[in-house]
Amino acid sequence: MNRSTDERGGGDARWVDKPEGLEALAIALESSPWHALDLEANSGFVYREHLCLMQWNVAGHLWLVDLVALPGGVKAIDLLRPALEDPHRRTYLHGGEFDVGCLKRDYQLAVQGIWDSQQAASFLGWEKTGYGVLVEKICGVALDKAFAHYDWGRRPLAPEVLRYALDDVRYLPTVCEALQEMVREADLEEEVSIAHRAVEGAEWSGGADPRDIWRIKGAGRLEAFALPRLLALNVWRDAVAERYDQPPGRVLNNKLLLAISRYGPTSLRELRRTGLRGRLLDRFGQDIVKILESADADPPEVPPRPDFRRPEKDEQAAEERLRKWRREEALRRDLPQPVVLPPKALAHLKRYGTENLEAVPQLGAKRIRLYGEALRRAYAGEAEEHRR
Repeated sequence: MNRSTDERGGGDARWVDKPEGLEALAIALESSPWHALDLEANSGFVYREHLCLMQWNVAGHLWLVDLVALPGGVKAIDLLRPALEDPHRRTYLHGGEFDVGCLKRDYQLAVQGIWDSQQAASFLGWEKTGYGVLVEKICGVALDKAFAHYDWGRRPLAPEVLRYALDDVRYLPTVCEALQEMVREADLEEEVSIAHRAVEGAEWSGGADPRDIWRIKGAGRLEAFALPRLLALNVWRDAVAERYDQPPGRVLNNKLLLAISRYGPTSLRELRRTGLRGRLLDRFGQDIVKILESADADPPEVPPRPDFRRPEKDEQAAEERLRKWRREEALRRDLPQPVVLPPKALAHLKRYGTENLEAVPQLGAKRIRLYGEALRRAYAGEAEEHRR
């Protein structure tokens, strides 16, 4: 059953670590027209991050769900699915793409009815849109930032850690309600709504293939002879990270990975000169030397570098005209440029033109009504120049 978090530091929140606690939370969600949600994961502390804690504000009542202790795996939070997947029940989030992607990945759960305070603040033209900034500006409360990079997989969670976690949803409804009014006054409801639907469609973007060395910053500047070494080392690093349940960068950071690949040391002494020292050298030095020897003797096949599609001349010209029009319109209306024309809409228009504006992603009926003819003129102007 649920236990109060008083002794943990959660104060007025209910702590859920058993199925019967979820039943009580599900009942509360069912009777509330809105809820605020935040999630904490152990990113940067394990090989594959996973969700560890859910913080809820359900019509003013706070809840904490311990996903580490809760039994049931993927089905553990099925009782909460109806409320989260109901498009008519409002879910307040802040910067929700990560949370939405993780819920899809870990629980096959697709959150609907999202209202995201960070999206709203961005569309209103606020220069700083972090949660702490919004809370201080709207609620007059300065939040503690001490646990912004905390290992949420730890147990037990200290009282001050729980207070920090609860603050992420304690003020969120007030922030969202204030921003809703500002969005209405700015006549940006449709634009913000389209952005919120895009948040609902977010997917988890992690889980890189260790053979994909081109995601490592600096790999493209390596000499051809060093690339097979980099591939072999990256595959090895990923396997070691998984074995010890650590992020790959904690086994060997990218700077060292690139340096070792470039110089190809054949001994521990040479390896030390690349910057690998201390426990890392003692623990992995011999393995690294053997991997480099093997990669030089029998180089693994390096996947080709992604061939990013380069726009044709007419597309480049169209993009320039559309960007110019967007800058001028944004200045005229005193709006951020993405509010006038979102990046995904611009990318679609430059490639496919303006023949079917209804098919342009994230454009929407209001923008078509306001800007349809202007967009067609900008694109047609490019076409006329191209014909000349």
